Amino acid sequence: MSKLILITSVIVLSVHCAFAGEAPGVPLVRDGASACSVVLSREASASEERGAEEIRAHLKLMSGVSLPIVTDAEPLPKSAILVGRSRYTDELGVKADDGLGPDGFIIKTVGNHIVIVGSRVRGTMYGCTSLLEKLGVRWYTPKVTVTPKQQAITFPILDERQVPAFEYREAFFTEAFNRDWAARMRFNGNSENLDESTGGKIKYHPFVHSFDTLIPPPLYKTHPEYFPLIKGQRRDGYRQRCLSNPEVLKLTIEKVRQWMKERPDATIYSVSQNDCYEFCECDNCKAIEAKYGGVHSGLYLWFVNQVAEAIEKENPGKLIDTLAYQFTEEPPKGIVPRKNVRVRLCPISVCEGHAYEKCSHKASVAFVKNLAEWAKITDTLYIWHYNTNFANYLMPFPDFDEFPADLRLYQRSGVKGIFFQGAYGPGGGGSDAELRSYVMAKLLWEPARDSDALVNEWMENVYGPAKGPMRKWFDLLHEKARDPNRHFFIFDPPAVHYMSAEVLVEGDKLFDEAEKLAEGNATAKEYVAKARLGLRYVKLARKPTDGPEFASFMADVRKFGIGQLREGQSVDAWEKDYLNRVPKPKP
Repeated sequence: MSKLILITSVIVLSVHCAFAGEAPGVPLVRDGASACSVVLSREASASEERGAEEIRAHLKLMSGVSLPIVTDAEPLPKSAILVGRSRYTDELGVKADDGLGPDGFIIKTVGNHIVIVGSRVRGTMYGCTSLLEKLGVRWYTPKVTVTPKQQAITFPILDERQVPAFEYREAFFTEAFNRDWAARMRFNGNSENLDESTGGKIKYHPFVHSFDTLIPPPLYKTHPEYFPLIKGQRRDGYRQRCLSNPEVLKLTIEKVRQWMKERPDATIYSVSQNDCYEFCECDNCKAIEAKYGGVHSGLYLWFVNQVAEAIEKENPGKLIDTLAYQFTEEPPKGIVPRKNVRVRLCPISVCEGHAYEKCSHKASVAFVKNLAEWAKITDTLYIWHYNTNFANYLMPFPDFDEFPADLRLYQRSGVKGIFFQGAYGPGGGGSDAELRSYVMAKLLWEPARDSDALVNEWMENVYGPAKGPMRKWFDLLHEKARDPNRHFFIFDPPAVHYMSAEVLVEGDKLFDEAEKLAEGNATAKEYVAKARLGLRYVKLARKPTDGPEFASFMADVRKFGIGQLREGQSVDAWEKDYLNRVPKPKP
C-alpha cells in the first residue's frame, strides 16, 4: 500500500550443484538425499521463519529429506537455502526494490543459487510459497494438500518478479478464515485469522457501518440535531447522521483518534454510513450535496475528507475508509478523496449472472458507469463484491462467468483492493465455498489466469474420481445462468430460473453418479456430500415438508458444522421458521 512504508528483506536459496549430468536448474534433492541447509537471517521476521519452515516441511513430505535450519551467524554451508537478508545475499546482486511493496517478491536463479527477494512483512513468505508451488505443491482447501512424491527435486532456472494485482485481498467465506490456508492463498484481509507468524494483515477498525459507534444513539435525547432531519423531523433509531453539523464532525474526529490509540494495530478506520437509507434532508446537507453534483456521495465524501485531513499529520500511514453504497454509489463532482481515504464501491444491486460490462440489466449498466467515474477521481478505490445468496446460503450461485471477468474490469479501472463477501456464518457452508475461495485467491494475485483451468484443477484433486459428474453439474448451472435476457441477484428465492424442475432432476442423477464414484475416497465423498446440500436445500425450500428427507438434511447440515442457512439467522431459528411453513394436514 502506498502509505505503508515497509522494510524489505531477502531470501537467498543457494544450492551447490553436486550432481553431474543434471538437467538445467538447481538440484535440491537427489536419490532421497541432500547436502543443503536452510540458513535464516539472525534478523528474520516471524513470517520469514514460517517461510523457511514451510520449505523444510514440504520438501520433507515430498522427498523424505529434512533440511537443517541454522542462522547466518555460522559460516555459509557449501549448499544452502538462505532465508532473509544476510551478509551473504548482497554478493549475489539481487536486491529488493520499493515497487515490490509488502507482498511482492523476486525469484531468480544465479548460477547454482536461488534468490527470493521480498519484504519482511509478507513478501518473503509469499516467495517461499511460490517456490513450493513451482515444485508442484498445492493447497486446495484447508484439508486438501497435494505434495508430489519425488526422490529427485530440481528447481528450474528463473528470473521472475511478482507483485499482486491488488494490495488488499480478502475472501469473506468462513472456509477461507483458516490461518495457514489463508497465508498460503496470499490473502491479507481483515477477516482471515492471520497473525504475526503469517505476516499479519490489513486490519480494519471497525470494519464497516460505523455511524452508530461514532455518534451513539443515546445522544439523541440531548442532541437531536446530530441526527437526520427526515420529513421535517429529527429522527433517532438506526439511521444516518446530520453530516453538515460541525459538532458531528468534531465528535467523529475525536472518536477516530480514540480508536487509533486503542487499536494501533489497525491500518484502516471506517467512517462509513449505516446499512440503511434514512439520510438527512436538512437544508445544510442538501446545500453541500448540490455543491458536489447533487448526489449524496458528495456530502459523505466532504465529511470523510475532513476526518482524514484531521488525523493525517499525527497518524501518517493510517487510512480512513468509507462506502460508495446504495444511495452513495453515484460519484460526486468537484471533490476527490484524499490520499489517505479508501472508498469502497459496493455493487449490491447488479446481476451476478453475467460480466457487468456485458449485462443488460439497468443496475449493472449503472454500476459500470459509476465505476468508471469513481476511477477518474481516485486511484485507491476498493470494491465490496458480493458472491453468495444472502437469503439462501446453500443455494447454488453460478457466478464463475461473472466474478473473474469483473476482477479484470477492476484491475483495468485501477482498483487497489477487493473484498469478496460470501457466506461468513459459523461453520460456513456457502455455495462452492472452498472452490470459490481457491479460484478467487489465484485471480486476486493475477487476474489474467484461466479461471476455468483453475476450476478443473481443483475438481481433479478434491472431487477426484467424481470430478466428471461434478463438473457437469457446475456447467449445467452456468449454462442456465448465461441467458442474456434473464438475471439473478443476491437475495433471489429458490425458484430462481437456473434452478428449474429439469435442472433439479438432472442434478439428482449427476450427484447419484458422483456419490457412487466417490465411494472409497474419503475426501471426494465428503466434498460431494457437502456440495449436494445445495440441491437438497432448493428441493426442500420449494416443497416444504417435515418428513424424513428434511430430518436427514438437517442432520447433515449440523454434521458439517454449518451454523447459518441465511445471513444473520441461526440454523435452529431457520428450522423453526421452515417447519412453520410446512402445509398442515386438513382436518
